[in-house]
Amino acid sequence: MYFVVIVEPEEVNAERIRAILESVDKNFEYELTALPERGIELVENRNVDVFISSLELSVMTGAEIFSMVEMISPETIRVAMTGSDCIEETIACMNQCKTFKVIIKPCRVADDLLEPINDSISYKEMCKKIRTEEENSNTGFFATERDLKRLVLSWREKFYSYQRVEKVLKKILHTNIEAARFEPDLEVKLKSWYDWMIKNYIKAMIDSDGQFETVEKRLKLSYHQPEEGNYFQIKKEFEEEILPEQMNEIRFILEVILAAYQRCVGRHRVAAIIENVDRAYILRVVCALPKEGEPLAEPDAVARKAIAKATEEAIAAFDNKCVIMNREKEVVVNVAVHKW
Repeated sequence: MYFVVIVEPEEVNAERIRAILESVDKNFEYELTALPERGIELVENRNVDVFISSLELSVMTGAEIFSMVEMISPETIRVAMTGSDCIEETIACMNQCKTFKVIIKPCRVADDLLEPINDSISYKEMCKKIRTEEENSNTGFFATERDLKRLVLSWREKFYSYQRVEKVLKKILHTNIEAARFEPDLEVKLKSWYDWMIKNYIKAMIDSDGQFETVEKRLKLSYHQPEEGNYFQIKKEFEEEILPEQMNEIRFILEVILAAYQRCVGRHRVAAIIENVDRAYILRVVCALPKEGEPLAEPDAVARKAIAKATEEAIAAFDNKCVIMNREKEVVVNVAVHKW
């Protein structure tokens, strides 16, 4: 029998959760608590398969409780629970703590709660299979076509799990954009931009080896087309290797700047430099402004401003400091990427 821990200090939602779980058949036991300390204690003393916690806690942040769970029990699947108005904190927590799913409060119907729990249990079982198959392949048992097909199927299932994360994040962001009551045309543009950022963030995290040379090659392939008037160059001004996971983060930050500039301005001339300081990598991105009178890809100034604001918020979600300087002929974006 699987075991699920749920930390929810909000009484109304906790009662909804209890009512749902007591009214359905389930393949897991659970404990629901309002105290983060009790949730941590359960992880320390029991084999917890899924750990669900609200991000709105009084004694610690959502990131802190999930980080503690990851340290104590790395194999426990972590699920964040939050209101639809907490986008920035939710994205930052998912980035930092590698939470698998998001539950949007309040849980109005059983599937709002049961689907993420069942998906998490399935994901944990899939991870066990992948580890077993990798161990077998490393010890010489990965010898048949059947073994290969099983491994390919497992990785395909893992890919689908990331697609589910993408779907959840898009739903959260679309809900908030609709609640803001933008003009219909601007709403469509913002949804499209957020969808692009979510998709490419997940891609950057799982579809790259995290090497500078690989990142350089992929970005130049997408953004350096001299024959079309688009120029992009990137340089790393030190020999030290950057951790692959952090290089992928830098790749996403740089790509979101490039894509925002391309979407708003059109043809571009962009140069990027990565510098190494004591506790951070400094990413400096210089974007040449279009010539006076040159048509822009996005003629609506309100839409350009909204896309730029969304881009800044995406960078800030990584807890990195971003400074934008507007000069006469260029825009300079400086991002301090804290070393892990």
